[in-house]
Amino acid sequence: MEPVVSIVGRPNVGKSTLFNRLIGYRKAITEDTPGVTRDRNYGSFEYNGTFFQLIDTGGFEPSRDEGYVPLVKKQIHISITESSLVIFLLDGKDGLLPEDREIAHNLRKYGKPVLYVINKIDSRKREQDATEFYALGVDTFYTISALHGLGIDVLLDAIYHMTVGNKEAQRLQHTKEISDQRQTIRIALVGRPNTGKSSITNSILGSERMIVSHIPGTTRDAIDSSILYKDREIILIDTAGLRKKNKISEAVEVYSVARAITTIERADVVNIIIDAEEGISHQDEAIAHLIARHGKGICVVINKWDLVEKKITISTYRDMALKRLPHVDYAPILFTSAKTGKNIEKIIATDTDIYQGLTKRIGTPQLNNLLEQVVRNLAPPRIQGKELKLLYIYQSRVFPPTFTLFSNHPRLIPEHYKRYLVNSLRKVYGFEGVPIRLIFRKK
Repeated sequence: MEPVVSIVGRPNVGKSTLFNRLIGYRKAITEDTPGVTRDRNYGSFEYNGTFFQLIDTGGFEPSRDEGYVPLVKKQIHISITESSLVIFLLDGKDGLLPEDREIAHNLRKYGKPVLYVINKIDSRKREQDATEFYALGVDTFYTISALHGLGIDVLLDAIYHMTVGNKEAQRLQHTKEISDQRQTIRIALVGRPNTGKSSITNSILGSERMIVSHIPGTTRDAIDSSILYKDREIILIDTAGLRKKNKISEAVEVYSVARAITTIERADVVNIIIDAEEGISHQDEAIAHLIARHGKGICVVINKWDLVEKKITISTYRDMALKRLPHVDYAPILFTSAKTGKNIEKIIATDTDIYQGLTKRIGTPQLNNLLEQVVRNLAPPRIQGKELKLLYIYQSRVFPPTFTLFSNHPRLIPEHYKRYLVNSLRKVYGFEGVPIRLIFRKK
């Protein structure tokens, strides 16, 4: 589960500005008029290899009960309840107000971790004036200017350590133990309705254990089936088809979408099933992105190949698929037909290979030898007149394989060089169908 962080505070303290600063683009409306943001606004950002869900709430006005204010208070209550961490944003320009004291009092009732952040601190004088906020009985404050980006790095570090960092060592050890002992592989089949997910599952199982129909949307819930493959238990998860929101009319279909996303989270390896005749849609691209983002292994299965194999070559179709799914170009592409049984046996074989990649651990000496060679072949570019150096690398986790690199200027490493590093790891160690994550740290 991704940590959920809520931003609360009085109207016009800069919540939406901070929200936009953290997620990296202008999504929330930002104006100087109090009360502009009335509903919860959701976004996400990545820091230190972890994705965070961010919620921007309406202005917290505890003393008003007329108009839309009670609704805003209800939205804030919901946000705080579902949050891992709360950012209480204060206004360094206005100073400490009675409403701030009341908000602080209310927040303590939830028992949630709270970061007390003073915004609009863009000068040394304002930083000195901010000492009045210690009257809230808080030991640590974070001073920032959301508008100018000052203090954001320190705030991000605090967010990370309060939600993830304190548990990271125990979690990594636990993950290692699981990867060493785990025997069961969870394999999911997802995709749009009527692409043949249930038919493929039935072909793998060799029996009609699921209802197979040509009517889209027959499968409305996830169904787990167990098989034994090369002395290893495989759990097959067949899910309801993901639909576009404007095509969902029944409450049960909304539930099916939620279950499909939950299935991706449950699985180790996810097969995205594509109808060969219909081709890859924008929604398929979104599903693939979701699989990659959750760090799952991915295999692209082009089903119903018997309907198009006389019209187009596998090579041409594969090139088309890679153009539509460039962000998962590391995924194997299988061409199958559940009707004829073509290549169905390759799905489980490929998925188990992907699983091996998810659990693969590479020794630190080998990694640093590779890093030395990679840098020798292509050194990092100079950025802003600074020479970038990569000093050390080690594998910090599996599921998915994650590598931590130390650099003199980690934040300046350009994206194209990160891709070069990932491609170099793939060239030497494989990782077909496996997302690779890089974390850069200062040294």
